[in-house]
Amino acid sequence: MPLAAARIVAPGLDLSGTLNAQARIGGAPDALTGPWSLRLSRLATRETRSAGLPPVEISGEGRLDGARTSLNATLAAGRAANLTIRGTAPLNATGPLDLQAQGRLDAAIANTMLAPRGQRLAGAVALDLRAGGTAAAPRLSGRANLSDGSFTDALQGVRLTAITARLAAAGDALTIEQASARAANGGSLSASGRVRLDPGAGFPGAIRIEGRRAQLVSNGVVTAVADLGLELSGPLAQRPRMSGRVDVVSLDVAVPDRLPGSLRPVDGIRHVKAQGTAAARLAAQRKAAAGRRGRGGAPAFDAALAITVSAPNRVFIRGRGIDAELGGELRVGGTLAAPALNGGFEMRRGRLSVLGQRLDFSRGRLTFSDSLIPELDFVAETRAADVTARIIVSGAADQPSFAFNSQPDLPQDEVLSRILFARASGSLSPFQALQLAQTAAQFAGGGDDAFERLRKSLGVDNLDIQVGDGGPTVGVSRYIGDNVSIGVKAGARPEDSGVSIGIDLTRRLKLQAETGADGSAAVGVGAEWEY
Repeated sequence: MPLAAARIVAPGLDLSGTLNAQARIGGAPDALTGPWSLRLSRLATRETRSAGLPPVEISGEGRLDGARTSLNATLAAGRAANLTIRGTAPLNATGPLDLQAQGRLDAAIANTMLAPRGQRLAGAVALDLRAGGTAAAPRLSGRANLSDGSFTDALQGVRLTAITARLAAAGDALTIEQASARAANGGSLSASGRVRLDPGAGFPGAIRIEGRRAQLVSNGVVTAVADLGLELSGPLAQRPRMSGRVDVVSLDVAVPDRLPGSLRPVDGIRHVKAQGTAAARLAAQRKAAAGRRGRGGAPAFDAALAITVSAPNRVFIRGRGIDAELGGELRVGGTLAAPALNGGFEMRRGRLSVLGQRLDFSRGRLTFSDSLIPELDFVAETRAADVTARIIVSGAADQPSFAFNSQPDLPQDEVLSRILFARASGSLSPFQALQLAQTAAQFAGGGDDAFERLRKSLGVDNLDIQVGDGGPTVGVSRYIGDNVSIGVKAGARPEDSGVSIGIDLTRRLKLQAETGADGSAAVGVGAEWEY
């Protein structure tokens, strides 16, 4: 029988494939006997097609014996799945169940659903499960093992390898005996927990997730390495609670030196007879807009959040002349669909380098809204010629905006001219005018930052070049622990050269010691309060 014939009685049932079956049945209606067999060839449904599965091949045979039947069946879906099921099954919901399932699943079966979000999963799942109890209330036992797994999220910059997991079923509970993964930087993640197999209650359970110096994100703008301890509890398939703590080891935010030539289509354009890439993009935009309009109510899975993100220091913002270090604490509440953030990362030190001129930031703050790309809020202020000039850096880190103002009020190019050359733009030499234009292009996203490239090539956390009365001085420093940094400074004079060590005793209290090439030494303690 062609399965497509089922549309005659159920037009909405989109089946394809062929059914071959035969049986010899005897006995009373409540005590049937006899052999049976069936084969489904190239079975496909709307769901299997949307999941990207190949056609499914199912074959089975058994013998009816009163209120139950023996069963020996196989299921194959290309390389995605290969299962064997043996045992006895009841012909009603209350009869005893005794089935054993063994086989293999390819974790890549989930990629069709993950691919639109830029995610990809790989690995092999080996199953050895037994089902007892009744059809209405089954009780499971056995194990499932995941090996050689990997997960990547190209959009967020997440890459996990060497994923392994061992799950054990016992009655109505599933226990995660062991689960681990290796982050891209060599750090580790692990999980353990227990889930009750109760669909009506939303699969209640508790899962503990821990990480040790794991690179959680690396997307070209944000690179985060952290220790974490999180717990997911409650009805896991509905609205669980995710709580715990994330201790940031290092968070690097790279402000791009250059912005893409076309970040998005110019506002106000109307496409006429769009074709090729333009037509595809417009179709995707219409589909996304329709999806947003069609979504109603709460999502099926929306965890409540109660997470503390702590970073006493080592939150670095670099690029486009910015070199700043921040620290602080961020509390994440709300839900996954609508997170509520309280707190942020405040500046510990920072400066903005503009064509050899160094401006210290008077204010600096890093916050996160609804994505992994942070928002910047920095202000650098200096006295330049006859004005007080300010440079304001704001917006998303991957597309920051630079604004210039002054007291008294001047046009932005005049403010930049006074910062760079301490004179009005009309009195600049041709070479200075060219430098002014190049610097303006850098702030607009079209320039380059040779200073930042030099810092990266040296492999240090901080690089400082100053020119004083005694000549130029170059200083570098690097963190050797979570709160200890070592610095080296070299200048033209012995008193301008030396070695220093800085220790962050607490969030506000800092200890610094320094020894100079001329034999001098100094120790100092500093305290900082915001008011």
